Amino acid sequence: MVVQLSDSDAQALKLYAAKWGMTLSQALEEMSRSHIHGSAAVCSFARDLLHNESISIDKRAGKECFGFKCRCCAYTLQCRTGLYTQNWVIDDRYKHLLIENENQTHSS
Repeated sequence: MVVQLSDSDAQALKLYAAKWGMTLSQALEEMSRSHIHGSAAVCSFARDLLHNESISIDKRAGKECFGFKCRCCAYTLQCRTGLYTQNWVIDDRYKHLLIENENQTHSS
């Protein structure tokens, strides 16, 4: 599979993947998976697509927090397996990345 991106989008993707210790393929897979599986929770086309391809819908797909927030959640592993059903809780080690905490981090 070949993906064509603008130079600026390609650079942003490279930097994003590097920040999280992922390959470009891993980052794109996770992004597309969360998009398709999230859609399948509300869209019959996406749901049927996954069904026809014998792909189980991600246990997190129906959660409002499903997607990029999973990367920083304190309950990522438990949620992936369906054991955690509550809302997103940011892991303490990532709180400094929240925009709402920027001023606190820089002033400390």
